[in-house]
Amino acid sequence: MAPPPKKPRISRVAAAVIVVVVLIVSGVGGYLVYEKYYVSSSSANTIVVGMPLPLNSIIGQNMYQSAELAVNQINAAGGVTINGTSYQYKIDTYDTQEADPSIPIANGISGVTDLITQDHVNFLIGGYRSDVVLAELPVVASYHELYITFGADTGIASYVEDNYSVGGKYIYNGFLNTTNQNAQYGALPVFLLQAYKEGLIPTNLTNIAVLGEQAAWTEADIGPSGGTTSPLWSVLQYFGFNPTYINYFPLSPPGGSYDSLLTTLADDGTQAIYMLAAGTETPELISNYGSFNWGADTATSGQKPMLLGADVMSEFNGTSADDNYWQLTNGGCADEMTFGWGPTLPFPINPTSVPFYDDFEQNYSVNPMFGDGFVYASFFYLAQAIEKANSLNPNLIIPYLDETDYTSPAGIIQFSPSHGLLVPIDPNPTVPAFGMQWHTNGELYPLWSSLWSTPNFQNASVFATGSTVSFENFQTPTGTEVGDFTVVL
Repeated sequence: MAPPPKKPRISRVAAAVIVVVVLIVSGVGGYLVYEKYYVSSSSANTIVVGMPLPLNSIIGQNMYQSAELAVNQINAAGGVTINGTSYQYKIDTYDTQEADPSIPIANGISGVTDLITQDHVNFLIGGYRSDVVLAELPVVASYHELYITFGADTGIASYVEDNYSVGGKYIYNGFLNTTNQNAQYGALPVFLLQAYKEGLIPTNLTNIAVLGEQAAWTEADIGPSGGTTSPLWSVLQYFGFNPTYINYFPLSPPGGSYDSLLTTLADDGTQAIYMLAAGTETPELISNYGSFNWGADTATSGQKPMLLGADVMSEFNGTSADDNYWQLTNGGCADEMTFGWGPTLPFPINPTSVPFYDDFEQNYSVNPMFGDGFVYASFFYLAQAIEKANSLNPNLIIPYLDETDYTSPAGIIQFSPSHGLLVPIDPNPTVPAFGMQWHTNGELYPLWSSLWSTPNFQNASVFATGSTVSFENFQTPTGTEVGDFTVVL
């Protein structure tokens, strides 16, 4: 079930706290910095975790539900023990609405500020949109609030490194940044093109377009203005692609239709569309893609281009019209391939993955999405660090968080010195990527995993000769079932 639809917050938390306030004059406006050593009420014995989340979207609701599932399990098992006393987790939320790219970053700043200064939470876990998270970091750092966040921008770890001694050390990124992600799912289009060249699939994807939402995490790939100046343009050419179009797609298309954009792609002879979108805006675009008349696309003989990439919304395979992408796009997502992390389908990454998937689906009637395994795990490894520190003082907890080595449903959680997620990929990725595809029967199937690969990465973007990737359940844009195959470079 979804959290109660209250805005901007679900609850106020009354907790007895001891707060030593230190005023620091810093930059424009300055901040009140709380050197906080929270002592929960002896009657309550609670650890309050503030969660700034986009609760007005199914993305944020899933993140909340992941946290709720973890909290219920930890509390039922006895809670978190500090000096022999059992403490229960409690969640306090703030609806930042940030899954909508049009929502200003000020919502996130207000969220973390209110949770810290008004609700006096012990810790923060949450955040989603990278530009919002980046804007939150100076505020969180100034209050010395421990914050585990889930943005994808490499700037999060850079902020920690550059500001470690002045509050950056309190920030951890519990999710993969774009560099770590590209190192794995960058293989998918490369190997699919090779599969075409080897005659394993009938669909040519040489002429490729890239469409991205305008966000902090996509700028590293698309650049300020797209086109031939995009960093991806030369990368795609290196791997044998012919880029036809690279740019950001409009959130509100002219006249409420993406026909003008799709006409451009068809006229350019586009054979594949690579998506980069983590917001809630894609159902309209993908619905339009599915119903559009691609007759002018001579490179595909009038058929729709292959659709693949990172489209977070396409991971949703729930039971209602609000959380099932097939229904949200009126079937337009047929043939779409998307990337995920963690068990978005019941894939046995490790012994914890399928039990987490089953518990989530049984409790909420929807599958977990790409960030949910990371959110869920954060409550467990934070609890471990609290118990080792025997304290709620973040300064005592940080050394133990730095040593985190936790097996989560999504993979092994370990942190770098700059508190980013460590993801070694040799010989096997410790946090593996996972691919899925919607078929014309309206079902979402497992397609690919980096665990099914021998990439032999030389670096983040170059694959060695002899690398292999295996695929299952592949279907062409025309609905032809290809099934399973293995590609060798």
